[in-house]
Amino acid sequence: MRRLKAIAACSVGLVGAAHAEGSVQAYGIVNTGVMYVSNQGGSSNLVADPGTQAPTLFGFRGTEALGGGLQAVFKLQGQFSMKNGQSIGNLFGHESYVGLRDDKLGTLTLGNQIDFMFYSLALDHWGSAFPFINCISLRQGPFSGLGVPNTPGGSFDFDRVAGLAMPNSVKYQSPDFGGLSVGAQYSLGGQPGSFGNSSGQSAGVNYHVGNLRLNGAYTYVKYPQLNAGNDGIRNFGLGASYVIGPAVAALMYTNTENTATGARVAVYEGDVTWAFSPAWHLNAAYQYMKGNDTLDRQSAMQGTLTLLYSFSKRTSVYTDLVYQKASGAGKAWISLAPGPSSGATQVAANIGVLHAF
Repeated sequence: MRRLKAIAACSVGLVGAAHAEGSVQAYGIVNTGVMYVSNQGGSSNLVADPGTQAPTLFGFRGTEALGGGLQAVFKLQGQFSMKNGQSIGNLFGHESYVGLRDDKLGTLTLGNQIDFMFYSLALDHWGSAFPFINCISLRQGPFSGLGVPNTPGGSFDFDRVAGLAMPNSVKYQSPDFGGLSVGAQYSLGGQPGSFGNSSGQSAGVNYHVGNLRLNGAYTYVKYPQLNAGNDGIRNFGLGASYVIGPAVAALMYTNTENTATGARVAVYEGDVTWAFSPAWHLNAAYQYMKGNDTLDRQSAMQGTLTLLYSFSKRTSVYTDLVYQKASGAGKAWISLAPGPSSGATQVAANIGVLHAF
């Protein structure tokens, strides 16, 4: 479930924004496909409905003009399975909030909200290329010892770039000041007698100048499973992207630490998204992931190719190919593959169709 909730965040840039003041908009994505995995526990596997480009979701969002540049805003978004039509998690459990937006002062919202490791280091970082970034290219690898709670293998989306909501959170996002915007978020732990127990905090900064985007983000979330809520998973990251004609080139660095055990993984990533016609987009990505001494210095490299064809602004088909190789005795595990390889390498190939409304 943690895996499915996270990839829902990858779809934020694929659906249009509400376009009228004082409006309520229903929106969603319907997406399905088939994935081939070369080695899952020693055998190949064919998986239905992996949802790699984006999951199937449905939501409502809206605004109300209150005068003087002030608006009320809300969002209710949930995820559904294409296999059986059932809701995944709570009905609107992916992201739900309500708040106020002021043209000059910024936006203040309260609810179950995704943090800045996604909003700064994914959505803003990739910019116009974001809809063509496939979630299968994100994090997993041979890092079960990292011990991220509530994740497949203890390492799925360990740096939160695919996106995960922080419950009971208060979030502020500034307006744009000459290309610079900042944000901060705090999640209340809800533990009587201990304000910081099982709490979370996040911050992000975005700077745009010409064709260049620079981004930074920090998130620290404490979990009841780690030292009774007094320790957690700390993430920070930096990113840069540049538009070169029909292409977007991007670099990213993230660092993830389990503060209870000292286990840490650094990720170095580079990718290029190329629109070689209005309908065809190609993304090529490479990442190197490296664990510290606590993780026996395990490492993995991964290459991803994604090709997407758009029939229209709302309907597209796509395919992707991923190869991962782990070091030493590590077992490769590609993001969104159902399980790890029995050895050091794993290959995944996927085809799918997506419709946004």
